[in-house]
Amino acid sequence: MRLALLLGLTVALAGCGRASDQPKDAPKASPTPFVTGGWATVFANAPETVSLLDRMGFRMSGYAPVQGQYRAIAQATPMADPSVSPVNMGNLMVEGDASRLNEIRFSLDLVNLDTSPFAKTQFIRWVTKPMDQLGLDGKDAVSAAIQTESATTGHLTGADYRVTRDKIDGGRRLVVTFTRPEARPEAISGSTEPRKQ
Repeated sequence: MRLALLLGLTVALAGCGRASDQPKDAPKASPTPFVTGGWATVFANAPETVSLLDRMGFRMSGYAPVQGQYRAIAQATPMADPSVSPVNMGNLMVEGDASRLNEIRFSLDLVNLDTSPFAKTQFIRWVTKPMDQLGLDGKDAVSAAIQTESATTGHLTGADYRVTRDKIDGGRRLVVTFTRPEARPEAISGSTEPRKQ
């Protein structure tokens, strides 16, 4: 009888554990970039990059010729509560030729100084989201320049970048521009600096 009681208690306790047919916590997959080859790949295939940006939620216009070059523009996006006027807005525009991008330009119009710290944080996320998802380098340097509103330039593997701050009516505009190195004016027409001898 004691043996039967111990056996019954063992079976009852075993039933309190996790059932074997329930799913176990699977290890989370680390995100992989949508493209391989970094900036060079992003610049090399303009229609595909515009399509990827659109699928990431940037709501891009069609990539079409405008004033001698191809362009796509994202729908302007509030970077803070849109019910609090004026609204700090983020913008994205890409330009190039029919097959390659020359420039990817993000901008943030800071016209509500009360919400500007939050807007800058949101803008950093907005700019770095495609960098993460496309496997692009330069995220830390660009994030720091946006946060401090520091004008800066730099070179990445396959891209140059520039962060500027300009005055606009009612505030300021932060602009983050990524350029295909071969598309820089001095790369196309030669250096604008005098030659050193």
